[in-house]
Amino acid sequence: MDKAQKGYLMGGIILGIISFCLIGSYISDFINDKKLNVSSIMGTILLLVAWFNFITWGSDKKFQKDEMGRKVATMSAKTSYYILTVGLFILWFIDRIIFVRKNDFGNVSLFAAMCFSLVILPVVQFFSARRYR
Repeated sequence: MDKAQKGYLMGGIILGIISFCLIGSYISDFINDKKLNVSSIMGTILLLVAWFNFITWGSDKKFQKDEMGRKVATMSAKTSYYILTVGLFILWFIDRIIFVRKNDFGNVSLFAAMCFSLVILPVVQFFSARRYR
């Protein structure tokens, strides 16, 4: 077994142990009728992100930094940006329909997040283009 395979195996074991501990904790909370809180949801999300990152890139950082890895990262970042923007718009629209708000903006935080998501890509592209000129 070479060094890369050992690193991949070790990373999988560590993530597996953390996953089993969190799942055990969540099952214990469910049995004891404890409600979900923000930290348990964030822990689950972070664990899911770690697993997808580990499965995608493994422990080999060279693959992530080569030309194909950069292309995958760029394409997925732009795709996720569009999905996030559309998702925020849908959530804002549903929020306005369900909770008929008195103001024109509906949920102001959700509306601000949607506006920010619309503006962020052109602003980042502007500054990135200026850096190369």
